[in-house]
Amino acid sequence: MGGMFPGLMIFADPGSSDPESRSSRGLPEAERTGFSFSVDEPLSVMSPVVFASPHSGRLYPKGFLDTCKASMIDLRRIEDAYVDRLLADVHLSGAPVICGLVARGFVDLNRAESEMDPLMFEDPSPGWFAQRSPRVDAGLGCIPRVAFNGSPIYDRKLARAEADQRLEQVYRPYHRALEALLRRAQAMFGQAWLVDCHSMPAETEASARSPDIVIGDRFGASCAPGLVDLVEDLFRARGYSTARNAPYAGGFATLAHGQPSLGRHAMQIEVRRRLYLDEVNVQPHDGFNTLRRHMGEIASEICAFTRGDVGLIDPATNKKAALDASAAKGLGRKRP
Repeated sequence: MGGMFPGLMIFADPGSSDPESRSSRGLPEAERTGFSFSVDEPLSVMSPVVFASPHSGRLYPKGFLDTCKASMIDLRRIEDAYVDRLLADVHLSGAPVICGLVARGFVDLNRAESEMDPLMFEDPSPGWFAQRSPRVDAGLGCIPRVAFNGSPIYDRKLARAEADQRLEQVYRPYHRALEALLRRAQAMFGQAWLVDCHSMPAETEASARSPDIVIGDRFGASCAPGLVDLVEDLFRARGYSTARNAPYAGGFATLAHGQPSLGRHAMQIEVRRRLYLDEVNVQPHDGFNTLRRHMGEIASEICAFTRGDVGLIDPATNKKAALDASAAKGLGRKRP
């Protein structure tokens, strides 16, 4: 299956003054949204849902790799590898899908800007000392300190300007685009739902008995319960074991965008990597196609549920959505 799933891409650092950098980056020039994220738009937006995959990026800045201590495989093993490909059919249901393109080891899109480890920097911002969290302490802040299995990424301290550049050129464009998609959904339908998709590692024998799917809604605070109940039932009906909020209750995205009282709902879906991925080699295995099909089916059910929740239950509307989904087949844009 390897040919279907391209691996990492290496490109010159954003903002490089090298006159050859534009041609040497290997960037997806056709991406209308720029190099830091991609959006798969449906032919017609027929749902108030936005799907997201912030951790599946596999673009690596060359300058980062040149000074990186961690091995490439350890960097790749903290990606939510190929979750974007698992979502490749989702836009056919009438909802957009936004995916981060740049590797998580470079900057983590599911953290607050201020979730930085000040000890990593020569000249840290004073505000970073106040934003301690278990994730930062574990080395997995907005600029990660460690790769897989705690392997150090750097053998030096970073300059604060390096963090500022990553935020400005990769992190903020993604979050501006995500916010714009949610605002559009709420303007069109009165409410908006974010479904933030991730994968979780299986690193120990104990994890072989862990759930296949963990659904996080911050213990009911970020999403109305009806959709969470539905999603859990849909996965169970397909033979997956599920859990809620343990060990993943939701990250920065669910905290920032999950405000049900304001018509904004957010839930996180964590998929066990062993279901579709050889974790050692970071390559999809034969289970990938089954899970991709199930993710497309479940996305369609999510979109139908949310249309009903905002009152779009007219059969003609549902028929139009089905026709749009059929017409959109094959129009999904490829990612690196």
